[in-house]
Amino acid sequence: MATPTKPRLERPSASTLHERLIDATLQLLREEVPADLTLRRIATAAGTTTMALYTGFGSRDGLLDVVYARGFELLAEGMASATLLADPEEAVVELLSAYRAFALANPGLYGLLFERVLPGFDPSPEVRITALDTTFGLVTTQAGRLLGVDAQDAAARELAYLLWALTHGLVTLELSHISRSPLAHPALARTNGQDVLDTALQAAISGWNRTSASTGAAD
Repeated sequence: MATPTKPRLERPSASTLHERLIDATLQLLREEVPADLTLRRIATAAGTTTMALYTGFGSRDGLLDVVYARGFELLAEGMASATLLADPEEAVVELLSAYRAFALANPGLYGLLFERVLPGFDPSPEVRITALDTTFGLVTTQAGRLLGVDAQDAAARELAYLLWALTHGLVTLELSHISRSPLAHPALARTNGQDVLDTALQAAISGWNRTSASTGAAD
C-alpha cells in the first residue's frame, strides 16, 4: 500500500508577504504610535520573521517609507470625493474636513505622516515630496479654482498652505485634548471640532478675499 503523500505547504509569495508586512504596520499604527514599534513586533503581527522584513525592505525605515507613502494614498482616497463639488469654497472645506476625519480615525498613522513620532525615522526626501503632493495637490487645485488661477500659481499655493496649516493646527490641538482627560475650561467644554474648523476656514477664505480685493484696488 502506497504511503499517502503529505500535502505540500505553500510558502507565501514575496508580494503577499510584502503586503502583509505593510498591512500589519498600518494596523499597529492606526490607533496609536507604539513606543516599541520594533522589527520583531511588526514581524510577529504579520505572522512572519524579521528576516522576511529585511529581505523585502532592507530595514525598518525601508518598510516605514512604504507605509508613509501608503498612508498618504489612504488620506487622498478619503479626500477625493470633495473634489467633485461644483463650488470651490465648499470643496476646500470638505477636503480639509476629510483631513480632520482621517486624523481622528487614525491618530497613530496621522502622527507618522505629519509628526516626528518615531525616534530615528525620517522619510526620505523623494518619498516625502511625492507623498505630500498626493494630498496638498488636491487642496491647491481647489484653491486655484477659488481664486480663478492655475493650481501652480503662487497665490493658489499660498492660500492652500495657509488653509492646511490652519487645519493642521486645529486638528493637532483636538487630538492632544482627546488623548487627555477632559478640560473644564469654558472655552473648550462642549466644543465641536468640526464647527470650529468650518468657521475658521470660512473666516480665512473671507479674509484672503478681502485682502486680495484691497490689494487689487490699491494697484
